Amino acid sequence: MSSTFKAVLLAVMTMAATVAHAGEAQVQLQGYVLQAEQTGNGPMDIVFESGFGQGAGVWKAVIADLGEQCHCIAYARAGLGKSGTDGKPKTIQAHVDDLGAVIDSLAPGRKVVLVGHSYGGLLATEFARQHPERIAGLVLVDPATMSQRHAYIAADRDRVLADDKALMGMLPAAMGADYQMLIKQLDSPDAASTRAMPDVPVALLTSTQVAADPMVFEETAHGKAIWKAQHGVLFASFSRGTHRYLATGHNIHREDPKAVVDAIRAVAPSSRPAN
Repeated sequence: MSSTFKAVLLAVMTMAATVAHAGEAQVQLQGYVLQAEQTGNGPMDIVFESGFGQGAGVWKAVIADLGEQCHCIAYARAGLGKSGTDGKPKTIQAHVDDLGAVIDSLAPGRKVVLVGHSYGGLLATEFARQHPERIAGLVLVDPATMSQRHAYIAADRDRVLADDKALMGMLPAAMGADYQMLIKQLDSPDAASTRAMPDVPVALLTSTQVAADPMVFEETAHGKAIWKAQHGVLFASFSRGTHRYLATGHNIHREDPKAVVDAIRAVAPSSRPAN
């Protein structure tokens, strides 16, 4: 995936450290239960989709800044944190379906502002494509794209495959199985096909920082140039919104949570002028 080794290491170290919070909720699926956290009682529903291997806690600073004016929903995908799993590797579509179940259960019948980081940004984009009627606004925080692996492999196949091998050596077995399923899908010819995007307001945030000591290809100058180009193509596929470039690393929501909060407020219906 496009999240850095550092982000994955952080996720692995904190997977077992999830603690109980007020407003916890469970979403029952066939064969397992997803654990979610709800904060605030405001009229706008904000749903957060985390990066690969990361749980709900990564959005803590963003949610705290939003305050009680929103109803914030963050959750851990199957097999992460306190969420259960059926033990099967999850496809992109399976994760999109689980996201839909979270929204249907905790924001029934209402449109939501959907916020996604990295792999979670890819899931948010795919959910918005399939269910535009449920989207009030879309915030993509340094999102992965369906076509990015094709672009990276075309640029430096050997480096990408070496990065995959190194990452697989770091991941727990279940997460490694999910990662293998993911790259199989992103390597497919269909992943490179053009996808029509819905007519929803979008705020796209792109990190521009090149690592001094890159751990993966994405952190190199060449990799970052491809990353920015991928985001340019993604943003051009939407009809309205904003695209900001930020001098941060991949985890924008941790390094500059205010930028994410500003993006959420920009697409939230209450902050947009009436037509």
